[in-house]
Amino acid sequence: MTSAVSEALRRHGHEARQPADINLPPEAPPADVLKAADAHQLDLVTADQVVATAPFGEDHPRFGRSIVYLNVGQGDVEQDDAVDRLFTRYKRLTPGRLYTVTTSRVKIRQLPGRP
Repeated sequence: MTSAVSEALRRHGHEARQPADINLPPEAPPADVLKAADAHQLDLVTADQVVATAPFGEDHPRFGRSIVYLNVGQGDVEQDDAVDRLFTRYKRLTPGRLYTVTTSRVKIRQLPGRP
């Protein structure tokens, strides 16, 4: 994701952290990403479909926070607009939900096995 995502999150009153901030290597598998985010009580914003859908897998890790999947282009403008669209539609994220943000809408899906 671009730095525009962090800036957009801060603009909407949220703190943004990078994987390195919680000692998570860039090549960490999706299960480790979810476990680290959950342990640090962080919602997850990703442009990676594999990470976003990891809780739905056969051996899915439980994740009690929110996941935001930015299913938009990889540019600053597209990702910035996607974050704005999310928080225009939903002022607060609900734990245990997957928010999929596309170029035209925001869809919500409940995560399985909420602890």
